[in-house]
Amino acid sequence: MSNSLVYKYLILNDDENVIKIVRQRSLQLFQSIIIPIILIILPFFFLYPLFNWGNKGIILFSSLVFIGLIWLIRNVVIWYLQIFIITDKRVVDIDQKGMFRKTVSDIPLTKVGDVFYQVNGIWQTIFRIGNIYLVLTDSKTKIEIKNIAQPSKTQQLVLQLKDDFLKQAKDTSSLSTKDLIELIEKIKLNIGEKKFNGILDQK
Repeated sequence: MSNSLVYKYLILNDDENVIKIVRQRSLQLFQSIIIPIILIILPFFFLYPLFNWGNKGIILFSSLVFIGLIWLIRNVVIWYLQIFIITDKRVVDIDQKGMFRKTVSDIPLTKVGDVFYQVNGIWQTIFRIGNIYLVLTDSKTKIEIKNIAQPSKTQQLVLQLKDDFLKQAKDTSSLSTKDLIELIEKIKLNIGEKKFNGILDQK
């Protein structure tokens, strides 16, 4: 399934790149749409007796199919939009709770204290599904991403990106005076002298 809609609503910072988009395994989607699909298909097996029942039968038939379709669309949308986005600067957890209700956690890599995962039960073990947990540096906040495939790879990726980001930040902080002057001149050239002076005036 395309991620074009995700990119449309994700605002990236300067020089930020999306590394990976993680969703719940397709098995979760399949489990959530079984009943709606049955609800859509089942009335067709009773099409003749329902239509012989007159208007009541037609209304019942239409209602069951309509409810099934809405339920199916809702579950697909929730699965599609419930994602964990990993960039080279942060992680974004979108917990889609309904068609029009969601919770978004935007966490810089510098705020990630620890990353671990859990695999519970025989089914998660067989299908290599697990839950990822991000513990923030305050040691109080924990973000949970449920039922993702190969959670160990996601764990390793986040930890590696965090290490790379911290190393890059450290290298940047150790720039010489000459390098800093050159960097400031480049910023000034890119944004324009007027805007640059305006930023300084705000100080």
